[in-house]
Amino acid sequence: APMWSEKDFVMSMVKLNSGAFEYVDKQAPMWGEKEFVLAMVKLNGLSLKYASGDLNQDSDCLRASSLWHSAKVTYSRVEKATLSVKFSLSHSNSQYASDFALAMSKDPFLKNFSTYNPNAWCNDSCDPDFTNVSHPCRGTAQICTKPDLAPGSKRPCSTSCWRFAFRFHLDESKATNGFLIQVEEKQGLGDGQDIETEMARQVGLKVFRTYTNIEELQWGDDFAKEFHFNGFDAISKAVKEWYDTGCINNYLENVFVGNQIAADRIRGIFSFKERPRYEQL
Repeated sequence: APMWSEKDFVMSMVKLNSGAFEYVDKQAPMWGEKEFVLAMVKLNGLSLKYASGDLNQDSDCLRASSLWHSAKVTYSRVEKATLSVKFSLSHSNSQYASDFALAMSKDPFLKNFSTYNPNAWCNDSCDPDFTNVSHPCRGTAQICTKPDLAPGSKRPCSTSCWRFAFRFHLDESKATNGFLIQVEEKQGLGDGQDIETEMARQVGLKVFRTYTNIEELQWGDDFAKEFHFNGFDAISKAVKEWYDTGCINNYLENVFVGNQIAADRIRGIFSFKERPRYEQL
């Protein structure tokens, strides 16, 4: 219906009922207007993926969506975390990575860590193919041809190669006794995540790798009550246990964040192969 591409109508309807977002025209020109995008992401942070042009990487829009926090935020933990996720801020990609990042920002334990989300930062590359595993760059200044740093802060900036920026934050996580959470979606890791795995191994960082048997991070009222679950609880518990036990085990730790009840009761589509909890990276 034409009214779902009219910004004033859309904003008023979504404010009244968040479920109305389902009917919004995701291809309408209004998604190229910053004022509209800002208003929408404040109501629904995941709507940022529908922003056109460069707005899905705009700092104001990212901050409004809760996918990015300014440097002014103070965290109670000194350790720093890094996320390894598939790129999710575009129409064609799943929203699982964004769901995960938002859940992490709200989790009672993990929200206390300053966390680097690569989807919200550098999207340049010294690799013409962006995620070619054969390309030699693994984020070191000796190999990377775009190791750009902001003049004042001496930190990666918008023109930095994504591999260089990711390696920079891996090093920070390692130096602060932090960790990497690698979010593996149902279809498996992306090529970029394979590169990130190798970089984490080179740095010697603790890695928690989540895996799942469904497309969502949680099931709520849209599903029968017996199937309700929140997969994020498992990864929060695993990271807390690691700190509670003195951070002794630095093996790759596999954490299932899928729906075990669905796997047990509906065989076939939700079946999965259970992984060992620990393995060599």
